Amino acid sequence: MSEENEELVRRYLNAFNERDGERLSELLAEDVVEHGISEELRGREEIVEFLEAHFETFPDYSGTTDAMVAEGDTVAVRYTVSGTHTGEYKGVEPTGHAAEWTGMAMYRIEDGAIAEVWLEEDRLGLLEQLEVVDRPAHLRV
Repeated sequence: MSEENEELVRRYLNAFNERDGERLSELLAEDVVEHGISEELRGREEIVEFLEAHFETFPDYSGTTDAMVAEGDTVAVRYTVSGTHTGEYKGVEPTGHAAEWTGMAMYRIEDGAIAEVWLEEDRLGLLEQLEVVDRPAHLRV
C-alpha cells in the first residue's frame, strides 16, 4: 500500500510541475484539506485555484523531490521549489527576482486520493530572496 501511495504523490507532483490543474484535481479527494503555513484550504477546487494563482505569480515554477518516505496511508516529501517572481504574491508586487526555497509536505491518502496535506515552507527565505524583508540581524553571517 505504501508504494501505491508514494506513486500517487509522485503523479500529483508531476502534475504540479506540468501545471495541469485537471490532473491535480483528479488526484485530490473532493473534500481534501490542506493545512498550510498561514492558511487552510478546503476542497479540491480551492486548492487547484490556489496553485493556479501561484503558477501565474511564478510562471516558471518547478519543484524537485529531494526525499520521499511512505508508511501506511502517509507520504512525506522534502522538496525544493524555484521560480521567477513576475506576478503579485501575497500583496507583494512583482520583483522579477528568481527564488529557490525548500519545504516539507505530508500527504494522507484515503481511498486512492490525497485526503489531507500538511505543508511547511521556508517563506522567510523566499521573502528575503524577493528583497521584501531583510534577514534578521542575529541570523546574518
